[in-house]
Amino acid sequence: MMARACPASQTARLYQIAALDGIARAEGGRVSYVKPHGALYNTAAVDVYQASAVVAAIVDYDRALPVLCLPGSTLAAVATGAGLRVVPEGYADRAYQPDGTLVPRRKPGAVISTVDSVAERAVRMAVAGEVVAIDDTLVATPAESICVHGDTAGAVELARRVREALDASGVSLKPFATLL
Repeated sequence: MMARACPASQTARLYQIAALDGIARAEGGRVSYVKPHGALYNTAAVDVYQASAVVAAIVDYDRALPVLCLPGSTLAAVATGAGLRVVPEGYADRAYQPDGTLVPRRKPGAVISTVDSVAERAVRMAVAGEVVAIDDTLVATPAESICVHGDTAGAVELARRVREALDASGVSLKPFATLL
């Protein structure tokens, strides 16, 4: 399923991961996973060319790096096909479409900032592996990682309440990167 990306872009793909890893190492850390951001994340979820570019960069840099992505996405399939570890990710503060993709931010209701709703969604993803889509259908979201966006209104409180709700539900939290 992996379509090879344009060779001219190989250096650019590698540069981003290598530059970030260089900065992290200079500060005593290291890059321990790859998660595309924003439009690239959403496009790679459905577009094999973009997913293949992300996967090629990881393979070329360090195939031991896991990739975070939406479960069932094109990126998950391409990464799995390349032998990468996929960490399925759920979004507690974002609305889902019935196909399992995120509702675009420009649409009403795309961002969820009600503390109880966000905490409830996180627990449902972690315990039942599902989320209620914007049309009230159930979408499978077998998440090993749950994201709360830092730019969502009240993000710190949301994250705190998500943690409390997961703890109260008996969900054992641990860094996925230690699973390597």
